[in-house]
Amino acid sequence: MRYKIAYLPEARSDTRQIRRYLDQYYQSTVMNFFDLLKESIGNLKTNPLMYERYERRPDYRRMVVGDYLVFYKVLEDKHRVEIHRILHSSRQIERYID
Repeated sequence: MRYKIAYLPEARSDTRQIRRYLDQYYQSTVMNFFDLLKESIGNLKTNPLMYERYERRPDYRRMVVGDYLVFYKVLEDKHRVEIHRILHSSRQIERYID
C-alpha cells in the first residue's frame, strides 16, 4: 500500500528557510540537499514506519537527512504521511515540536 505525502504549512516554511540559508553557498549544495530530501521523504510512500519514533513525542517519527531532522506522523487509517517540521539538528528541537 502506498501512502500519500502531505507537507504541513510549517514544513513548507521550513523548506523555504533552508533554501534561503543554503543559497549562501554553492547552487549544487542546494540542489544536492533538496534531491536527498525529496528521495528520503519519497521512501516514506512505501515504508512510512521505517524510522524511529521521537522519544519526546511518540506520535512523531524522526528521519535524519544530512544535518536536518524531518518530523512526521503516519496516519494509518488514511494511508497518509504528514510532514510536520524539517529542522536543523543543532536547534533546540523541543521548542519547535508541539
